[in-house]
Amino acid sequence: MKKVFTISLLVLFSLPLFANDKKREGDDMKNFRFGVTALPSFVSYKPDDLKKFSKEGATFRFGVLINAEYSFSGNFAIGFGLGLGSGGGKINFLDSVRYYVNDGEIIPLKDGAPDFTGLTGKVDTFLLKTRTYKASYYIFPISLKMRTGEIGYMRYFIEPRFNIGIRKKVRADDDVVNWGSGSSNAIKQENLDITKDMAALKMSVTISGGGEYYLSGSTAFVFAIGYDYGLSNAVQSKSGNLLRTKEGITKPLEQKFNQNGFIISLGILF
Repeated sequence: MKKVFTISLLVLFSLPLFANDKKREGDDMKNFRFGVTALPSFVSYKPDDLKKFSKEGATFRFGVLINAEYSFSGNFAIGFGLGLGSGGGKINFLDSVRYYVNDGEIIPLKDGAPDFTGLTGKVDTFLLKTRTYKASYYIFPISLKMRTGEIGYMRYFIEPRFNIGIRKKVRADDDVVNWGSGSSNAIKQENLDITKDMAALKMSVTISGGGEYYLSGSTAFVFAIGYDYGLSNAVQSKSGNLLRTKEGITKPLEQKFNQNGFIISLGILF
């Protein structure tokens, strides 16, 4: 939160730079504009407990947004939108963490133990080493854009944005050891459905800066780069399918990962 607070102060002290209310010569700027934006990103999960987890670098993700903005005072605009986004990260599990699989599906926990009720066929037990999360969300951003006056065909801006993500679907690719195989070699378990083990709601704050290149009238190509800081836990605080054994005690894994990363915005506003 210290990073967000510091960046917010910088934004507030920068407000006078964007106070120029001059209109573009020869063109009338529309108060309401809409468009579409592509959102490539490089994100990672930051675990809170480094004794149990470590992060394994950033992953590339992509999203698309139908967005609009309303200019309420010259160079200031409120933005909002609706779209599909993705997130995730790669996490190493440092403790003895395992889960159970039947017919390609992870067996959920019930009362702190695997629920084998009604299952047929073979049940495999896997010791989890590394997991790559591939999450998709319905996204709802709300922003405040602070633009400069026009410089040539360009206007530059700073844009703090609050993001709400509603969980859509989450898959995982795992590096695991088969508990009962007698081998310590890691194998792959891919495209596992872990949707229910993720938080239903994800919130973050993005601080970005960029520019608008005007093509004709109010139509502009918009580009920006920003840092996205996660405010909420991306996963369920107590796992519904992972068991951790520590000092002879086995119980559902407690976990907390915040998603952070860099986001690029490439779009057009009409």
